Order: sequence, then structure tokens, then C-alpha cells
Amino acid sequence: MTKEIEEPKKERKGRGLGKKPRLLCTSLRLPVHVLEYFDTHHEYSKQAKIREILVNYVNQQTGVKP
Repeated sequence: MTKEIEEPKKERKGRGLGKKPRLLCTSLRLPVHVLEYFDTHHEYSKQAKIREILVNYVNQQTGVKP
């Protein structure tokens, strides 16, 4: 009788758990006056500010605490 020798499974080394939540790329159509507002008031981080506002809104609606 031949006995099959099982090779130990190699653990996959990856990047590990991310420190930031995963983000998805999407396209969003917004009214011109909304983008103009963010252009004039948040010129350096317009995308980050819109993301922050949306996350805060969803957290308030769902009762999730940051």
C-alpha cells in the first residue's frame, strides 16, 4: 500500500486587513450649483468633503456611530 503524503498548505501572505475602509469608484451626477459650492468652499479636497458629508448622513440615518 502506498500512502499519499500531504504537503502542508502554505498560508497565503497578503497585505492583511486594511486600515481604511474599502472604497468603490462610481460616477455621480450632481447639480451644477452643488459642484460650484464645493469648488468655491472646499477647493483642495472637494471629493473628500463630499464623501465625509455623505458618510455622516448615512451614519445618522442608520444610527451607526463612527
